[in-house]
Amino acid sequence: MERIRSPKFSKPVFTCGEGVRFATPEIVAGYRAGRLKTGVLADISCGIGGQTVCFAEECDRIYGVDIDGERLECARRNAGVYGVDNITFIEGDALSPHVVEQVADADIIFSDPARPATEDMRQTDSLRPGIPMVLEAYGDVTDSFAFEAPPQMPPERVDFNCEREYLSVDGQLNRLTLYFGPLKRCERSGVVLKEDMYYRLMSGVSTPAGVPEADKILDYVFEPDPAVVKAGLLGELAAELNINMGLVKIDARRSLLTSFSNIDSPFFKNRYRVLDKITFDCNKINRSLKEHSIGKALIRFNVPPDRYWEVRNKIESGLVGETTVHLYQISGMIYIMEMLKSEHSNHSATG
Repeated sequence: MERIRSPKFSKPVFTCGEGVRFATPEIVAGYRAGRLKTGVLADISCGIGGQTVCFAEECDRIYGVDIDGERLECARRNAGVYGVDNITFIEGDALSPHVVEQVADADIIFSDPARPATEDMRQTDSLRPGIPMVLEAYGDVTDSFAFEAPPQMPPERVDFNCEREYLSVDGQLNRLTLYFGPLKRCERSGVVLKEDMYYRLMSGVSTPAGVPEADKILDYVFEPDPAVVKAGLLGELAAELNINMGLVKIDARRSLLTSFSNIDSPFFKNRYRVLDKITFDCNKINRSLKEHSIGKALIRFNVPPDRYWEVRNKIESGLVGETTVHLYQISGMIYIMEMLKSEHSNHSATG
């Protein structure tokens, strides 16, 4: 056991093994604790207690259960670090009748089960304890369950009657939480966390307008947040914004939205204004950059690693401006895009 500083937490925490690696970041734990605020909650795979502590700050009483005594001791000490004293820690197998009996007054069961460090394809079947086993073991205690699952899984691979909530932090996909029973609000949702604010987009709230594939890039380009993409909510986003947009597929994994209008949304990871479109020729790109007083160009398309700096240096040769642009390759053409600053003053956190 050791006490370390981690960017996941605002205070130094106690950890052992790979406890910090698998721990929930404090910003995520705080959001999730707010959503699951209740009287009594049982965290049945609590690990070193990063999520448990945040639950304790929102709920009346918490049970922290883990089969590993050393991890549980870390959780107990971390509760002291964060100054919460309403957690009952229980060492044991979460599926054993003995443990189930001790948490029989819980309103909500939360589980962040163990999973393999690597898998060819992430799936719920590899979670331990398995979701069906937890639902059966605690079925007489409550019908309100929440599980953490690998966020790499698309919604269609989660074969349960639950809400699939994909969550990002500062534009990076971070968590997938599955909500069962009364906790389920919709089929799919995307949550974007930015500093102390969160923004939620849900399926079923509005009729998806659909996003048709665009045959060309328009004046403005938007990179949708990965939580929205993973949850399959681009149609819902278009409906919420009430604006005509086109979908541009860069490759099998990346897509952009494009429009004649300059719009802002917390569900955009990045926004760009298109400055130029030219063929892939380093000299032509360089001339265009100089004409637009650009100082730096970030390559956002695939270049062989052994040629990256050769291409980058040619493109940036002699640039003296202060603006940085992003270069995308779409349908064989290079698009020079200036990133726009995002302002969310007209958006508020949604519940």
